[in-house]
Amino acid sequence: MNESELRRRELLRQTRKLYDERREVPAVHPRYGRICQELYSPRGEEGEKPSGGSFYIRLVAGIICFICFVYMDQSDADIAEVNSTSIVNEIEKDIDAGLIGGLRKQAEDLIMYRE
Repeated sequence: MNESELRRRELLRQTRKLYDERREVPAVHPRYGRICQELYSPRGEEGEKPSGGSFYIRLVAGIICFICFVYMDQSDADIAEVNSTSIVNEIEKDIDAGLIGGLRKQAEDLIMYRE
């Protein structure tokens, strides 16, 4: 091998090392360490699949609630002294923005107290 071929092989080795998928996790703030670990860890390394989230569970729960609402509306049923008209009235009710602002302030104070 001549010198240029050795140089090309060395550059190729360095490039593969630089762009290899199994590279180290970069130094980040500890708060974001788990996120970076998930990004840089290869799939299937720990033997578990990444979770798909809770979308389908929430979808099924929403469909069941809608079916129950339609049943209540069609049969004029009262379940736990609640009917479809009272559900619609609660959905359409205006909320008090001041009340929500007060609750938010209380939650922030509680969080600050715990820290």
